[in-house]
Amino acid sequence: MARGKYITKFEAEIIRIGLDRGFKAPQIARYLGRTKQAVYNHIEKMESDGTLENMPFDFVADEIARAIRDKG
Repeated sequence: MARGKYITKFEAEIIRIGLDRGFKAPQIARYLGRTKQAVYNHIEKMESDGTLENMPFDFVADEIARAIRDKG
């Protein structure tokens, strides 16, 4: 049984953006307040679903990448 809540759609977008912008899973996990393993597991799920490449608009991605870098 899962210990925490599921990854939301918004968190999944942040994971996609972080990976696209070159951040590693541990840094993305710190930004989200999630465990590294939860982020790694969701990355694997998105890879198997073929949804890892579904990126939002660039201006949104740039703002989120900046926030991950600042918290980093």
